Amino acid sequence: MSELYLLTFNCARALADPQSLAPTFFDALPKDAPVPDLVAISLQEVAPIAYSFLGGSYLKPYFDRITTTVQLAADLHSHGSQRLEHVATRSLGMTALVIFAKPSFTQRIRWIQSAGAGVGFSNMGNKGAVAMRIGVACPRSVSEETLNLSFVAAHLAPAEKNVEARNKDWENLVRNMVFRTHDDSIYSSSEEQPLLSSSRAPSEETGLFAAGSHVFFFGDLNYRTNDRSPGERDHESFPSMAAAESTPKHFSQLLSRDQLTREREANRTLHGLEELPITFPPTYKYSTSRSSDDEWQWAKHRYPSWCDRILYRPSPASKLEPQIYTALSVQPTSDHRPVALSVRVEDTPTPVQSSHSETPFSLNPAWKARQEAARRWEVMVGGASYLALTKKGNAMVVAFIGVLLSSWLLLAWVLR
Repeated sequence: MSELYLLTFNCARALADPQSLAPTFFDALPKDAPVPDLVAISLQEVAPIAYSFLGGSYLKPYFDRITTTVQLAADLHSHGSQRLEHVATRSLGMTALVIFAKPSFTQRIRWIQSAGAGVGFSNMGNKGAVAMRIGVACPRSVSEETLNLSFVAAHLAPAEKNVEARNKDWENLVRNMVFRTHDDSIYSSSEEQPLLSSSRAPSEETGLFAAGSHVFFFGDLNYRTNDRSPGERDHESFPSMAAAESTPKHFSQLLSRDQLTREREANRTLHGLEELPITFPPTYKYSTSRSSDDEWQWAKHRYPSWCDRILYRPSPASKLEPQIYTALSVQPTSDHRPVALSVRVEDTPTPVQSSHSETPFSLNPAWKARQEAARRWEVMVGGASYLALTKKGNAMVVAFIGVLLSSWLLLAWVLR
């Protein structure tokens, strides 16, 4: 069995704090469990929109903080005896997926494919998903077949009332996410070295449910516990840490109003995906200036909700055993709590002839043109935001205006 660990965190466009996040990073591991074989991290609002849309080196400081966090967490958990190395990073707009693994597990990875789609304005990536599918060689397997693992980092439409918009986001992601081996023109990537040969990767372009792999869909899915925004005094009934489980102010009383559970049971979203029971407090929206693990301070204009979720769809060819599903400690840099899930997966390859291809929605034949058009919008919006909203961008604008003004004055003087 391989030990997987998934974590989702809305970074709130701020640099993560390794000293705060690392000590509780592995809270979803069973007692006395070693460092996992693979860690997959879904990040939302990873950086301000200018840096996120431009991508590349603009995102390096933000990803470096995540790497530092993971390495520190592994060191703390194993007392310095085990380590994790960076495998791959993919980002699309403001959402990112980062994968780490033990060196022994990294050697088993035969190929990586990427996919993604924006569902924001003009299909841009202020909301959307980015994914990776990896093929892992299995011990004692004599064939070239691999255990396939698909990880999807997602961020859906916000606000209490936008249930239908979130359901539509899911549909658009399934229709427009197509896994390919070479995607450097679309996705911002960060790899320390050419880690893998892509010669063994599947040549066909497939959708989320087409390859028979285990599927993990996790992120800020934004489903809430009410269909409207709170009224002026509704915050008075928000959950309290001191409330007994049988009282209305215990957080578990909100679970009956969870939109995601309702919509899944009605077969309107996240078709075929499963989730462990929720036993942890709402993960949003915390007042970061006052909240702590000893006291919850909720923002008054949002109902406390389980926005941050991890769901999965097992492959019929390989056993999947979810273990612990929990929220981590409140973070000083975000109004969301991170959520983590530990999973064990049987090291059984996915047969080439696997028929695990049922999908709730067919692929959009124009997915590629949609993606490329959205990327052009992102570059334009990212560039404009950089010039308007960053100090370096402002300096560039001032310098450009200064050059134009100096040129005009010089020309006027010459022509006198």
